[in-house]
Amino acid sequence: MRTLVASLREHLDSFTPAELYVLFQQSGMAQTRRKSSAFVRALTTGRFPAEELEKFIEGDASIVDEFLTEPSQTLEAIEDSKFRTLPDEFAEPAVITTEAFSDDDSDLPVVHTGQVLGALDLPIISTADEEAIEFLLTSAIAKIWKHAFLNEVEAVAEAEEYEGSTYAETVRARFLDEYRSARDLPTPSGYTFMVDGVDQPPNLMQRLVAVRMRDRRRVGNWSGTGAGKTLSAVLASRVIDARLTVVCCPNSVVKGWQEAILSAFPDSVVTTKTFDATSFTGADELGFSRASECGGRRYLVLNYEAFQQRNSAARIRAFVEREQIDFVIIDEIHYAKQRQVENMSLRRRLVAALVSAAGERNPDLRVLGMSATPVINNLQEGKSMVELVTGVAHDELETRPTLPNCMALHQRLSTLGIRWLPAYEMAFDQVEVPIDCGDLLEEIRALGNGGSPLALEQLLTRARLPVIREHVQPKTLIYTHYLEGIERPLRQELEQDGWKVGSFTGEDKSGLDAFINGDLDVLVGSPAIGTGVDGLQQVCNRLIVNVLPWTHAEFDQLKGRVYRQGQRKGRVTMVLPLTFAQVGGERWSWCESKMSRLRFKKSIADAAVDGVVPEGQIRTPAQAYQDLLAWLERLATGEVQEVARTPMRVPLPDTDPTDIQRRQRRYGDFSAMNQRWNRTTSDTTHQRLQSNPEEWAQYHTLYRQARRDWVVVPYEEMIQWCTEREGLTIGDFGCGEALLAEAISDRHTVYNFDHVAANDRVTACNMAHVPLESQSLDVAIFSLSLMGADVTEYLVEAHRTLKLDGHLHIFEATSRFADRDGFLRNLQQLGFDVRRVEDRWKFTHYWLLKNERMPKVGVELHF
Repeated sequence: MRTLVASLREHLDSFTPAELYVLFQQSGMAQTRRKSSAFVRALTTGRFPAEELEKFIEGDASIVDEFLTEPSQTLEAIEDSKFRTLPDEFAEPAVITTEAFSDDDSDLPVVHTGQVLGALDLPIISTADEEAIEFLLTSAIAKIWKHAFLNEVEAVAEAEEYEGSTYAETVRARFLDEYRSARDLPTPSGYTFMVDGVDQPPNLMQRLVAVRMRDRRRVGNWSGTGAGKTLSAVLASRVIDARLTVVCCPNSVVKGWQEAILSAFPDSVVTTKTFDATSFTGADELGFSRASECGGRRYLVLNYEAFQQRNSAARIRAFVEREQIDFVIIDEIHYAKQRQVENMSLRRRLVAALVSAAGERNPDLRVLGMSATPVINNLQEGKSMVELVTGVAHDELETRPTLPNCMALHQRLSTLGIRWLPAYEMAFDQVEVPIDCGDLLEEIRALGNGGSPLALEQLLTRARLPVIREHVQPKTLIYTHYLEGIERPLRQELEQDGWKVGSFTGEDKSGLDAFINGDLDVLVGSPAIGTGVDGLQQVCNRLIVNVLPWTHAEFDQLKGRVYRQGQRKGRVTMVLPLTFAQVGGERWSWCESKMSRLRFKKSIADAAVDGVVPEGQIRTPAQAYQDLLAWLERLATGEVQEVARTPMRVPLPDTDPTDIQRRQRRYGDFSAMNQRWNRTTSDTTHQRLQSNPEEWAQYHTLYRQARRDWVVVPYEEMIQWCTEREGLTIGDFGCGEALLAEAISDRHTVYNFDHVAANDRVTACNMAHVPLESQSLDVAIFSLSLMGADVTEYLVEAHRTLKLDGHLHIFEATSRFADRDGFLRNLQQLGFDVRRVEDRWKFTHYWLLKNERMPKVGVELHF
C-alpha cells in the first residue's frame, strides 16, 4: 500500500474520485478486506490530506495509522467535526462567503492540463484493461476541457508543449483537434443573440456542443444551471444545418425555448405544443409551410404532455411519416410532474418511439440529451436518458443503488456528454442559522419508526418559521422540498406579516409571473422550481430554504435559480435555518445531518453524475430518517448499544453457465415457477422458501430478465402513483427486492413484506399474516404478488390493515383472469369499493377503496 501511494504521490491530486476508484479496482486494492480497506475507501474520495500521505510514505506517524487500526474510521467523521457548531444558545448565524464562486472550484481546484497529461504516464495506467483505459482517457479530456473553460490560453499552451507516453499523446491530440474545431467554428449566419443589448457570441462550451453534434451525432450536455445549454442546442441546430428540429421539454420551459430560438436566429419558424400545427398541406397560418418552401429553419417545441394524450401515438406516427426530422433535443425528461400513474412510462416510450422512427427515416438524425441533473432519485433516470440519446439498450447498466452501479453509469454519462459548471462574477453568502428545537423533542420521538421524513419536517417547520419571517425581504424565494402540511402554514404566517405571497409548485405555478413582473413579495417554491425556470435572477437575490433537498445536485439546481448569469445584484444570499437540540449532553440535529449529506455528496445522484465516491453506504432518505431517530433515542436513554433486526440476506444467483443449467433443471423456467407458486398455499410456499431461499432468488432473477422487454412495468406504475402523493403509510405485499420503497421512502413510510428478506427493508413473513396493527395503512399494494391457492387470505389481511377509505392496488397479468367481472364482485364482497379498473398493456389494474363493511365469510377469489 505504501509503495502504491508513493507511485501516485505526484499525481494524486490530478485524479478524480471516479478515476481513483477505477485505478484501485484495476490494482485489486478496491476489493481488499485487509486492515487497509478503510484507508483505501478514504483515499478513493480524493479528499485525503496530502501532508498526511507524505508522512505515511516516509514512514512517519499520520492519521493513516487511525485508518489502519480502526476499520470504521472515515474522513467524513474527521472533516465533519470541523463544521459542527458548538452548542451555544447565543450562537450567531454562520456565514459562509464565497467571492466569484463556481461549483467547480468549491470542491477542488481546476487541475492543469500538464498535470492531467503527466498522470497518464504512470505505470499503473498501462496495467488497466481496455474499458478502464478508455474511461480514463475520456475523463482526462474532460478535465482538460474544464481547464480550457476557465483559462483557454493556458490550457491550450500546456497541451501543445507537453510530450509524453502513448496515452498522454492520445489525449493531447484528441483535445487539440477538438479544441481547434470548436475555436474555428464559423458562427452561423443570422446569429443575433444579445445580453443586455450587447452582442453575445457563443462561448467555448456552446461551440464544443455544436462540434460534437456535427461529428458524433448522439451527445449529452450535462452542464450546470446557467451554463447556456439551451443556446448550445440552438447553435448546434444551425451548425448541422437542421431543417426541422424537434424539442421535447417540460411545459414550464416551452416559452423559454421559443424565446431563445428567436433571440439567436430571428428568421426561425417556431411552433409549440401541438403536432397539428406542422401539417404542411398548403400554407398554414403559423407559417410552417411557407418556411418549408423557402428553405427556412423550423422548430417544433413539444411539452411532454403532448406525448401522453390518447391519440399521441397516432399523431407521432403521422408526423414522422410526413416530415423528415433532422435533430431531436430531449430536455429534462424526468422533471415534469405527472398526475397520472401511467403518464411517465407512456411519455418515455413515445419519445423513444419518436427518436427511433425519425432515425429510421433519417439515418443522419442527431439527438441531444440535456440535463444538469440526469440522475436525481434513482439510476433508472440516468439509464433512460442514455438509452434515449444513444437509441440502443444498455442492459449492462444495473439500476440498484450500489456504488459500482453508480460508477458504471458515471462512466457512460462521461463518455456520452459534456459537463461544465460555470463560474460567476457575483458573491454568494450562505447564512446558516442555528435553531433550538428542544421543545419539540417529545413530539419527534413520538413519530417513531412509523414516521417519515415528511412528518418530521412538518414538525421542524414550526421551529423554523420565526427565523424565516425574520429574514424575509421583498422579492424573496422560499424553497420547501415537501409541501403537505407545510406550504399552508408557511403562507399564512407570511401573509399575516403583510407580505404578498404566491406559489410555484407542481400543481400551482400561478405565482411566477407576478413575482418576476408584478408586486408579489414572496414566492414559495417546491422541487418544481429547481429546473427550467429562468428570470428569477432578474428580481431576486435572496433564497430561504425551509426543507432542504436530498441531493447535492438538487441543492445546486436550487441555488442556480438565482445564482446564475443575469443576476442583477452583486451578491446572492441563501439562508438556511438549521434545527438542533441538546440531548443527554450531546448535540442532535436532523438538519445538520442533511447538510452533512449534501456537503459530502452522499447520494446516488452525486456518485453517478459527478463521480463522487462516498466512504460509506449510500443511504436513502428513509434510512437516514431511521438513523436519526435511532440516534435521538440512544442519546435520550443513554444507551450505547443499538438493537437492530438482523436481515436474512439472499445473494442473487451468479451467472456461471453450469449453475444456470442446474437451477433451470431444478426450478424450471419463469412460467413453471409461477404455476408451482400459484398451486400451493402461502404457508407451504413460505416454509419452502425460508428453508431454500435460492428458489426465491432464482424467481426474481428470471422476473428481472422478463420485465426488460415490458412496455409497462407494474411496480414502476405504482412508484409514479405514489410519487404524486406525500405522507402515506404504505404496505407493499410481495415486495420482492423492495424497489418501490427504494424509490418513494423519502416521502412515504413503506412496510415491505415477502417470503424472503432480500435486504434490511423487508420483513420476511407469510403475507396472510403481516406484523401490522389493524387500520394502520393508507395504501396496500399487490404488484404481481397475488400468488397462491389462498390469495383470498392476502386480501382479507389487506382489509384488516387498511384504514377506512384506504387504497388497495392490484396489478395482475390480464391473461390470468378467466372471469374478470366475477373477480371484481368477490373483491366487493371482501369490503372494497371499486374506484377504477383498467388495462395497462398486458396487465389489469384494480384500484379499490376499503369501505365500512367486513369481508363476507366464505368468499373465495379465483383467477
